[in-house]
Amino acid sequence: MVIDPRLNQKLIDLFSYRYRWQSFREIQSKTIPSVLDGKNLLLIAGTASGKTEAVMIPVINRLLELPAGLKCIYFAPLKSLINDVSSRLELMLRPFGLVAAKWHGDLTRSEKLPIAREASILVTTPESVEGIFLSENSDLLSSLEFIIVDEVHAFIDSPRGAQLASLMERIKILSGLDQQRIAMSATVGNPELLLEWLRGSSRRDSVIVTDENRREKTIEVLTEGEVVPSEYLSKLLEETDDKILVFSYSRARAEEFAARARALGIEVPVHHSSVSKTLRVEIEEEFKQDNKLRAIVATSTLEMGIDIGDIDRVIFLEIPPSTASFLQRAGRAGRKGNKSSISVFVEDPQSLYNLLGILGMLSEGSVEPLLPSDHHLPLLGHQLIGLARTRGFLSAVDLAILKEAFPFKKVETEEFEILVNHLVKEAFLARRDLSIISGAATAEIVGSGKEKMDFVVLFPGGFEYSVQLNGHEIGKIHPAVLSSSSDDEVSFLLGGRSYLVKEVNSGRKTVNVIPGSSGKTPSWFGGASLMTKKFARSIRSSLNDLKIPDGVFLSSDASHMILDFLNNHQASSALISLSKLKKSIVIETFAGDMSNIFLSLCIKAVSGLKAVSANWHSVVVRNGADTDELHEMLSLISNMERGEISGLLSTYLLGTPKELRKQYDLFGEKLDKFVPEELLVKYVIHRLYDSSLLEELSEAIIVYPSDT
Repeated sequence: MVIDPRLNQKLIDLFSYRYRWQSFREIQSKTIPSVLDGKNLLLIAGTASGKTEAVMIPVINRLLELPAGLKCIYFAPLKSLINDVSSRLELMLRPFGLVAAKWHGDLTRSEKLPIAREASILVTTPESVEGIFLSENSDLLSSLEFIIVDEVHAFIDSPRGAQLASLMERIKILSGLDQQRIAMSATVGNPELLLEWLRGSSRRDSVIVTDENRREKTIEVLTEGEVVPSEYLSKLLEETDDKILVFSYSRARAEEFAARARALGIEVPVHHSSVSKTLRVEIEEEFKQDNKLRAIVATSTLEMGIDIGDIDRVIFLEIPPSTASFLQRAGRAGRKGNKSSISVFVEDPQSLYNLLGILGMLSEGSVEPLLPSDHHLPLLGHQLIGLARTRGFLSAVDLAILKEAFPFKKVETEEFEILVNHLVKEAFLARRDLSIISGAATAEIVGSGKEKMDFVVLFPGGFEYSVQLNGHEIGKIHPAVLSSSSDDEVSFLLGGRSYLVKEVNSGRKTVNVIPGSSGKTPSWFGGASLMTKKFARSIRSSLNDLKIPDGVFLSSDASHMILDFLNNHQASSALISLSKLKKSIVIETFAGDMSNIFLSLCIKAVSGLKAVSANWHSVVVRNGADTDELHEMLSLISNMERGEISGLLSTYLLGTPKELRKQYDLFGEKLDKFVPEELLVKYVIHRLYDSSLLEELSEAIIVYPSDT
């Protein structure tokens, strides 16, 4: 194989002999020179393509040249992935006398600190690094040369991603070094923006490396009417030698599947977050090492790159409302060759809509873009507190670097001053002469275990609401189900079944439900994740003109079910259409959850109407609104300047604090105490704002009952 002459011969020998490599894969040959050149790099390649080795070979090469000490921080989104990656890195590093350590919440201080002091690479989470910054051990981060982010798509448009982008700048501030930043992902719809997010203040050249060798996928679409999933698995186990990973979107459905398989004499271990860590690890190892165990059913716990050996087939019990998530899970199959076999089950309207969205995006070869916030005022308040605590005071030089973090790119000087004054007023910061230093309230945060935990972990553990039926959890839903609804009764579809909301406990984040009416269409489809605008638009495209991509095979039942569905679920060819339905007006947009929530807020703010609700495809105005007046109002909104719309929304949200709280809760954060209400409103509006949807309102048409 062609070897970069800069690679240490001992490193080449390790992979040649211990790992029996005869040559580098294409992705490794493309990646290694760029990392050796010192460039920031975004690596996009499928699961089990050799991404980790592509990055770590040149990084280890550099570690062999550097003085001892912690030189590389490696971020991963899940504790289970941290455990897996650190074990793999340890095997690579040990022959050279180097150490890979891990640091996360399941480990005690005595388990973490001593080995971290000896390590060259630390595998960890953003919240753990936030905790290190607030401790007396922040010097651990003072000589880092590399920052690596694994499964970057799992971070980027979440509170953790914003925190991580900021932490990269704080590491630079502490160390005085321009770290080489490397991120890896399997599925990315907008890599250029991700590279910008990764680069931040770094002055290094930055490149994107992609793996052109995409595995060929065979996707078989089935219905539960023709074959029960557990019986289908039984048949596969009898007729093939396949190793099979079954994905469920709820723990309850996974347990139900395992019970049905057990009734057929098949033991299928269940892998989800409620299963103990020890048992999950045992299941992973047994599946990897023991050929007798040939099937596992899992939730998102096995979506990412935990090594469980070769998988031949992935089965979806439900279809996600995201092509990126679908491809991430489907990519777990096909390690032994370039072909992966995927089976999906469709049964209910939710799964059919999702299938149409995925087929549409696969036809055009696209996935959803990731959209991180670039105006994250609440996080900036939070990070100023942490920076002042670590550095002793806020300096202009430090702030200039922090401001280049992607989440703060759009923050204006006036907003910054308002934010600092708020933090001083709340005693998170203090003024001493001409300096701004850490305040008394910050000392309280750092001194308390629970307070400190709340400060470093930005996402609430119970972000999604637990759906309870007769006292038992049957799944989770996103709070948008509740936030986007009017005062009318709320119904939703979960796991293929309809439920009616009876009681909501916001404190405990629980929703008590009863079975919904089979004859009534649920007002909301989906689970714990929201549907993006691009995915919703793909559904509409497929409803109007379905294209079946190469490699997708519909069973006879599935084909008939989809045809019937298309005949009964037509979408207007117009971008925006209004139609009268009993006492309601339906504004059909197919714009996704967040954009339709934004439109519903605009209507409330401009008109004063209260009975306005939203789901991923429509905004519904109830209580006898006039179609012509609403059409005229949408045209009016379309012609408003951004400042005028933002002003109306700001007045409305400041006048209805409960509405403001509901909208902020959509983002899965708990940072509101670090920002004054006027800036919280600005942040919420910025996150929801969809200028392209507002432009489309000018083309809205009224569809009358006689129209076809």
